[in-house]
Amino acid sequence: MQKGTIYLAIISACILCSCAGTMQTYDLNEEYAKSLHFEGAAAGEAKKAEEEKSDLVGVPALSFYGGDLKRGGIWWAGKGISLEKGDVFLYDFENVGPDSIPFGATFPPLDFAKNKVRIKITARAEGKEGDLPTIFLQLDDVSGYKADAKRPSQKIENSEDFKEYYFELNDIFVQKSPKHAVNSSMINSLKFFINPGLTGYTGKIHIKEIKIIAVAADK
Repeated sequence: MQKGTIYLAIISACILCSCAGTMQTYDLNEEYAKSLHFEGAAAGEAKKAEEEKSDLVGVPALSFYGGDLKRGGIWWAGKGISLEKGDVFLYDFENVGPDSIPFGATFPPLDFAKNKVRIKITARAEGKEGDLPTIFLQLDDVSGYKADAKRPSQKIENSEDFKEYYFELNDIFVQKSPKHAVNSSMINSLKFFINPGLTGYTGKIHIKEIKIIAVAADK
């Protein structure tokens, strides 16, 4: 055996002997379980101060198809709601509202925080017996948290002419239950609800435009 190899073996043995009295032992039922298998508190028990803020951000909302969600989103309708696509979306409702059945769209993660924005729709209604539908807006983030604590809303008029309606997004990014912040920089879902929890609405809503627009400086 060469001298170098002998010296290395002696040094290694010395190091092991010197550390023998200070090496820690671990109870796998406690240390290991807590470090590698820790699942955290249930969502309802988590304190807001302990929630981690993600550094990820989506595409600036105003730059995604020029803010045109009607063109850029993948649109769908809930049970009992029919959707006819074309230049104008036509939604046909039968007693919708009490069950809070939505229609909406999904899209890549968008950043609604980078610029001050709101959502505009150009729409008209044909309510049975003159009934007017109220549309409520909800945005969800990529983690599934729903901005439902404060849904902005607009009542759509029965008319042969399209009119513009605006949904303000100030202070809406909070989930009601369990209370949780919604990540306004990673929004990937939009839902519209008609008369949620109210009397049912039967009729049609025609939507020509659904767009994210900048809030004017004087707003």
